[in-house]
Amino acid sequence: MIPTSNVLLAIPARGGSKRLPRKNLALINGKPMIAYTIEAALESGLSDSVYVCTEDDEIARVSREWGAKVFQIPQSMTEDDVSSTVPCLVLYDSLTEKSKQIDYIFNLQPTSPLRSSQDITESLATLKAEDAHYLVSVTPIDPHYFHWAMVEKSDGWQMYFGTEFLKERIYLPDAFRPNGAIKLAVAGRLKKTGNYFGAPLAVHEMPEHRSIHVATEFDLICTQAVLTAGNLG
Repeated sequence: MIPTSNVLLAIPARGGSKRLPRKNLALINGKPMIAYTIEAALESGLSDSVYVCTEDDEIARVSREWGAKVFQIPQSMTEDDVSSTVPCLVLYDSLTEKSKQIDYIFNLQPTSPLRSSQDITESLATLKAEDAHYLVSVTPIDPHYFHWAMVEKSDGWQMYFGTEFLKERIYLPDAFRPNGAIKLAVAGRLKKTGNYFGAPLAVHEMPEHRSIHVATEFDLICTQAVLTAGNLG
């Protein structure tokens, strides 16, 4: 595929992680986790450059080794209450100030290492085909998750959604969850909203085995198992 210079492929990757320390550099089949996202982004052919936004020197070094450019961000931009969209937009501003034309911004989180280059290219194609301004990747889920969801309130345990989903599975609508692997938006629209869930919104559906979000040691084990199993489609 001929690279499209107006596409920004951004990978926000902070150094801190509480549940799984240094997870972006965790080894999976001997390869740092962030390398999988860098490789998929480069293989998509949508741009000559892939940018990793990080404050961490080691992540920066490893990212460069795997072919990415590094955009240094301040520590304040890596706090738990700061959206990963923020460094993507700051990078966008920095590049456009240098007269670079950018029409689309991808946010590719390194915690989704099984996302493929095809997922990335198909997402852009879907956004354009559906004339959408935003797109997120999703995974089908059992609609009974909503049936059984519960929450503890001051007066005891209750069904989270009341009786709305208290139906047999065959009567429930199909349901999907955003999996965090791909977020994409028209640059001008993202600048206005600050998030990838505006309208009109499109989705790119991914199977469960490519939708693992690594947040815990168990997620790492699952990812390793999928890679060991080989091509699952």
